[in-house]
Amino acid sequence: MKYTFVCVLFFSLNLLSIAQNTESLPRPLGGGVSPQKFFTLSLGTTWQTRKDDLFSPLTYSGYGAELHIGAERIKEKRFKKFEIWGNANNIRSRVKKGYNNLAYGFRYGISYLLAYRVLPQNKDFKLYVGGSAFHTSSMGYYPGNVNNLFSYNAPTGLAASSFLMKNFKIFKREWLLSTQLSIPVVAYDARPSYIGFIDVDNLTKEYGIVTLNKLLNIDWRWQIDLPLSNGNRLRAIYRWDYMGDRHVGVFKTATQTLSIEMMFNFPYKNKPLN
Repeated sequence: MKYTFVCVLFFSLNLLSIAQNTESLPRPLGGGVSPQKFFTLSLGTTWQTRKDDLFSPLTYSGYGAELHIGAERIKEKRFKKFEIWGNANNIRSRVKKGYNNLAYGFRYGISYLLAYRVLPQNKDFKLYVGGSAFHTSSMGYYPGNVNNLFSYNAPTGLAASSFLMKNFKIFKREWLLSTQLSIPVVAYDARPSYIGFIDVDNLTKEYGIVTLNKLLNIDWRWQIDLPLSNGNRLRAIYRWDYMGDRHVGVFKTATQTLSIEMMFNFPYKNKPLN
């Protein structure tokens, strides 16, 4: 865990050096939304909890690290976001004198979000509502077991998404507070139909179309941005990601992430606002 925090601290200091100075900005996002696009890069520390009744009655949890890269575009009427992310956690069983107490949890995903602004007459906040296409995979590796080494799920589908943003000023500086929420509507899911020794049977998967009654994946983020004088932004993120998969057996995992993100601005040139 200490190595993860050292990496995050080192990453943050480097971002601050890239950011240059942070003089007070004019209010480019006052009543409307100035069109902006960013390349994003973030690193964070995570706490993951997971349980799969096909594998074990035990619950596992532990610390790890997460990396995100992507692109973000915001206009008066549209919000777009593309990202690739992944995390790895050192996890242990949460029982006294439990067996197989050392394991590893891995998660990764890719998504594209497109949302349109609603309630444009409201100048206090900007609300965008739309949807996203996503693929998420989760895998647990349990080297201490005699069998049942792997646990996994891999849904690919469509989700309902929203993005809410509000400007505020504190210490004579411009800040942006935002929250992003995504919940899947329908997905094509893969789960193991059998977990055992490493052979052909271990690769057998149970495929099927699932909806909210079988798959609940809540990806909820709270973000605070500091716009910088060079057009970039520095962002702090808290992310809560919960997965409940009942397609085959019951698989549950929840990940909490604290991360620092640098948003590199690529200004629009001679572009209309919408």
